[in-house]
Amino acid sequence: MKTILIIDDEADIRDILSYNLKKEGFNVHAAENGPLGIKLAELHKPDLILLDVMMPEMDGIEACEKIRKV
Repeated sequence: MKTILIIDDEADIRDILSYNLKKEGFNVHAAENGPLGIKLAELHKPDLILLDVMMPEMDGIEACEKIRKV
């Protein structure tokens, strides 16, 4: 089973994406901010990350750069 990580500060977007991806048979993890997303990426080693670019605290570009170093 493929694993997808969703990193988005909007709960509704995380919920809709998670619901639909789980329905299609994917293993889904979700984070509400960049730092938590980085931790989940390290822990679960997802096959795909859906990452919001505009988030408070740490934007998606910075989170992506840190995830690539993991």
